[in-house]
Amino acid sequence: MATTNSTIEKIAPMFTDLLIKKIECLKTDWQKPWIASLEQGLPRNIRGTLYNGGNVLMLLFYTEFMKFTLPVFLTFNQAKEEDLSVCKGARSFPVYYWFKFVVHKETKKTIKYEEYRKLTATEQENYKVIPQMKYYNVFNIDQTDFAGKYPERYERMKKGEQPEDYSDGMIYEALDELVCLQNWYCPIKVQYSDSAYYSPSSDHIVCPQREQFPQGAEYYGTLLHEMAHSTGSPQRLNRTFGSFFGDALYAREELVAELTAALCGAFFGYAAAPQENNAAYLKHWLTKLKEEPAFLVEILGDVNKAAKMIADKVTEPVNEPAAA
Repeated sequence: MATTNSTIEKIAPMFTDLLIKKIECLKTDWQKPWIASLEQGLPRNIRGTLYNGGNVLMLLFYTEFMKFTLPVFLTFNQAKEEDLSVCKGARSFPVYYWFKFVVHKETKKTIKYEEYRKLTATEQENYKVIPQMKYYNVFNIDQTDFAGKYPERYERMKKGEQPEDYSDGMIYEALDELVCLQNWYCPIKVQYSDSAYYSPSSDHIVCPQREQFPQGAEYYGTLLHEMAHSTGSPQRLNRTFGSFFGDALYAREELVAELTAALCGAFFGYAAAPQENNAAYLKHWLTKLKEEPAFLVEILGDVNKAAKMIADKVTEPVNEPAAA
């Protein structure tokens, strides 16, 4: 069984190369969003099941760079099941997931994680749960003969993903409600301001008013960026923020916030643009990614946790006060 480290060594270079290309694009066109378009929908497999976590970002970036028609992917075996042929020379792309390996501390016997969860707390103490990263390779449907073999099905897929206008006047009610009801983990102050920030010392967020942004997506992207920072406080996910503006840990936290805002934007249905004040970090990020490809896998772990915390809170049912 492959170890998590060996898995990371195999997939990290492909993920890192993709993000390096994306950041290099931002160097020449800063206003270009992290995710250029969502009119094709979120990445999913041939059965329609959505991918999760950092895979969403990587597959969206991959679809953009490869100019695929749709972000629909399948494994080699799924292609065979569909009676499809993968195009000669087509390169696959990795999709990763975490597998929980459960082993008895004394006998070294392994059991399935589902079985482990059914044990009593006392019985569980006899076992050790070891999370392991695994991956499998996928191809986009444009790398197969899907369009030629199933033209009607292919057209239905494309027709079902009509682009929406998220420009002027864009509103995301669930996020607006969270801010209005102050349902986030710390206070969010939306006020007229020339800056947006999260204060770790006082644990609160300040964000300029929606009217100060040319487009709604920029307002929500800024808000989500600061919310992402706030997930890293000691009482939440406990990330290290860095000591001062410009140091390595500060730059790392900015990349976590950038990718978290982009991932949340994808979940909520709009394309996120990067924060302009992070232009100074582009060179640092590129250097770090090129020197340590595994750095991105570590970053994606933090991004996934932060995005899940935000998505869970934004979509959390709110108990309205009872009518008088």
